[in-house]
Amino acid sequence: MPNSTRQPASTAGAPVAAASTVTAAGPAVTAPGPAVTAPGDETDPRWWMAPLAATVVAPLLSFLMAVWADLFTALPVFLIGGFVLPLALVVPGWCLARTRRRRQARIDLATLACCLAVAYPALIGGIGVAVFVVMLLTGNIHS
Repeated sequence: MPNSTRQPASTAGAPVAAASTVTAAGPAVTAPGPAVTAPGDETDPRWWMAPLAATVVAPLLSFLMAVWADLFTALPVFLIGGFVLPLALVVPGWCLARTRRRRQARIDLATLACCLAVAYPALIGGIGVAVFVVMLLTGNIHS
């Protein structure tokens, strides 16, 4: 009978040894979750706080700065970048390892995304002025 728990037969008068259990060959069972190998590799219970805050705050800041800089009427085509670029910086924060060691990287990405959302109108204006000056100096602007 396979998988039965039979004890070996004993001879008369011989002491019975403790029954040995035979286990099937297979992978060793370990505790669930990643093994902690170095300080800072333990799981961060609030890993989601910085990416979530930046995911909510960055588009809100982009919208407020677009209203303040009047981008809705002046440059509606360029407005999409004010929403996409900050969120593109937040995406890696969601994908980083969820350990305490990566907490500062997630916070840095969230801060950078919010700063980019605030500075986007100035960035668009600065690029526009730079293109104008370069075209003026190279003689590509005709009257």
